[in-house]
Amino acid sequence: MKVQGYARVTIVGFVLLLAAMPVWAGGPPKPHSGKAEAQQLIDQAWELSHTDSTAEIYKQCVSWMEQADQMDPNNDAILTDLARYRWNYGDNLPKQTQEEQTKIEGIYAQGLAAAEKSMAVKETVAGHYWYAVNKAASLEFSSIFAQAAGFPNILKHSDYVSEHEPDYYYGASGRLWSEILVRVPKIVVKMVGYNVQDVVDDINDSIQKEPRYLDNYVYKARFIYTYFENKDEALALLDHALKQDPAVLPEEVSANRVAQQDARELWKKITGKDYPAK
Repeated sequence: MKVQGYARVTIVGFVLLLAAMPVWAGGPPKPHSGKAEAQQLIDQAWELSHTDSTAEIYKQCVSWMEQADQMDPNNDAILTDLARYRWNYGDNLPKQTQEEQTKIEGIYAQGLAAAEKSMAVKETVAGHYWYAVNKAASLEFSSIFAQAAGFPNILKHSDYVSEHEPDYYYGASGRLWSEILVRVPKIVVKMVGYNVQDVVDDINDSIQKEPRYLDNYVYKARFIYTYFENKDEALALLDHALKQDPAVLPEEVSANRVAQQDARELWKKITGKDYPAK
């Protein structure tokens, strides 16, 4: 299978893309509430979540958003952010032991419930996306048969995102599926007949549309290295992301810094050395 090379993106093309900004829908919008107390909690969670990406941060954000939900029930935006924070909280916890995995699965189940409730109030792209994310995450430690059985449901919700707002969260669907294919055994992908090239195309499109959002490079590098065992292209992607100023995308400075932390960790995992040594 031929993978589109990162090297084909020229410096001139990159500059032209930057000159054409903005072309992207941006990150998830901050929820709004007619209840002042609820809005204060939303604002606190929003500000804290933009400082770093740790389990402790997201645990606090979950707590605040649960309180906001109690003050302003049936607010679909609060519920989708609650689903988002719950996934982030679970994904940043240790996953080595059965006890740890069981705890995380419970958090993802709560994320699913929040997403389902949000869609019962109002069907939105965010509701479908965070349902798909929590559903996929909840199957990470399941059998290959359970994972294969879950593909159609996840695909149904991610397809809704692709059909209604393909640019959601800087091309989040591409990141979702690249990470799914990183975390499940290849036999699952073969069992369901999933087209892997779609993931390559989606994440390439995301990078081309918004080259300043560095997480897409890291997700693609992890996917390219894990699934295709393409070390050189993965390192080229990481090198590019690590050479950028996080402030190149002002509204996502913190996210870009976290992406660069992840890039350094992945670089060391691939090379056995700290960046920039190979």
